[in-house]
Amino acid sequence: MIRHRDIEQLQELSQAPGKTLTLYLDVDQTNAANRRRQFETHLKDLLRQLRAANPDDEELAAVIPEVEEIVKRVEPTGRTLVLARHRGLGVTFRKVLRIPLPSGAYWGVGAFLRPLVEALDEHERFGIVIVDQKRARLATVFLGEVEEHRDLISAVPPRPDAPTSDKLRSQPRMERRHDESVSNHVRMVASEMARILDQLEVDRLIIAGSVEVASELARQLPKRLRGKLVELLPLPVTASTEEILARTAEVQARLERAEELQVVRDLLKEVRKGGRAVAGLSATLDAVNQGRVWKLVYLHGLKLEGGSCADCQVLVPPADQRCPLCGKAVAREEHLVDRMSRAVLERGGHVEMVDGPAAEALRQVAEVAAILRS
Repeated sequence: MIRHRDIEQLQELSQAPGKTLTLYLDVDQTNAANRRRQFETHLKDLLRQLRAANPDDEELAAVIPEVEEIVKRVEPTGRTLVLARHRGLGVTFRKVLRIPLPSGAYWGVGAFLRPLVEALDEHERFGIVIVDQKRARLATVFLGEVEEHRDLISAVPPRPDAPTSDKLRSQPRMERRHDESVSNHVRMVASEMARILDQLEVDRLIIAGSVEVASELARQLPKRLRGKLVELLPLPVTASTEEILARTAEVQARLERAEELQVVRDLLKEVRKGGRAVAGLSATLDAVNQGRVWKLVYLHGLKLEGGSCADCQVLVPPADQRCPLCGKAVAREEHLVDRMSRAVLERGGHVEMVDGPAAEALRQVAEVAAILRS
């Protein structure tokens, strides 16, 4: 499972001097074209195209066979291989993710992070607790993977059935014992949840299971976790990994679309009144170059080209041929959105790729925009 420290390693590569070869490769074994390691054939095609686009780059020529050797040792346990190789530093990042990302090979200064950044924007880390009267499972869901952390089982006596005449007196006592045991079970689960979730990097929390017990567990949560609780779901405690992923994905998509729409509405309100936001490529690039962007917002699938100054690290629109600071000619930048995203992230800002109703609202004004720092 990919963790925040993995992202930090990639961000360090994106800031390192010299060039990095970044690879996103479809290795999904449910795709017949990838079986028997046929994904290595696709890899060779991607690298051949990259070499053809950079025919005189000897450093690229040297790193390509290294990447091919690394991929030969990869076990295709997921859907997408993410690999970044910086030959000068002798550093390789390698992860197989369980979510699909578009295949591509990229050669340039810094790792090409856009597909991964967009995936992280779409997939927050969810904690999910599935509970019934005796059992509780605690797991995290992130980037298409479920990681189970605890499976708790309490000794809870069964609730008595309708009593016979000789057991009428004992019936209330047995019911109280059952109810107290369930309450103790829920308190224990809440305590263990708090302990474990404090150690994990969880953005959101779902409580699932039998409705009555899940509702009681929600009431028992400490205040620091209540703010992360986003849903109570009916789900059997025996739910499979696939069921957990599917139900979590439904909640996540709904929340993400709603949040995107609110972000765009707030942004457009600020743009209209000339406040703390800008829209359009030129204005957004100016804000990025000045380090004023708190959140970069752009359309899903947006592709933009432009230019970049190697000396000043300034990004410019495609019509500009020279750096506005030093006056030198700028180099062509094929992946302008990625460079903008990296510049914002490196200064502690945020990136929001929007789809659905939020994209339609943003498209009426611009393809890319930014909310500025206070």
